[in-house]
Amino acid sequence: MERITADTVREDSSLRSAKLLRALTVPPAMAFFLITALYTAFGSDAFAAPIRYFEALFTLVLLPLLPYPLCAAFGSWKRKGRKLERSLAIVFSFIGYLMGTLFALLGGGTRIEIIVYLTYLISGTLMAVLSFGFRFKASGHACGAAGPFAMLAYSLSPWWLLGFLLMVPIFISSIRLGRHNLGQLFAGAAVSVSALIIAVQLANLF
Repeated sequence: MERITADTVREDSSLRSAKLLRALTVPPAMAFFLITALYTAFGSDAFAAPIRYFEALFTLVLLPLLPYPLCAAFGSWKRKGRKLERSLAIVFSFIGYLMGTLFALLGGGTRIEIIVYLTYLISGTLMAVLSFGFRFKASGHACGAAGPFAMLAYSLSPWWLLGFLLMVPIFISSIRLGRHNLGQLFAGAAVSVSALIIAVQLANLF
């Protein structure tokens, strides 16, 4: 009986750790980390003015987070569970990414700013197509975690590729909690890296 209790405690602790890791690495949190790291490293070369940094916080962090408190606040939405949360998160994120891209392109954004927004916009578009068009549940969590590391490796230092080591516990926690399978996780990560490559090429046109 004691052994069963100990195993249960360990299992509960493992689940709490998995949930904590996912909470710390949700896409808006990783976006906050990315844009703050870029602004700290490059200043006005990353975001032309402080207001542009706050625009990035609004479009890449705040808007994608909104569906969660909204679903919690409205009982009818909350009863529909994670499926509605996921759908709204994709929609709100896409709106934020589109707004940010327009801010950068029409407002004379820096090259880094344009690449960041295009990467998120392309990622959001691909995730929406996979989710709504093909009914394939690619991991938005893996997408949102891999993209910032790829962007920092491109813009700051290749050493940031070591950040991809964090993808291992992220994958494990997602599988442990039953959120995604391995194929969905790899697909999500591949979307963000592919989006960055495309964004860099498109940025050369502006």
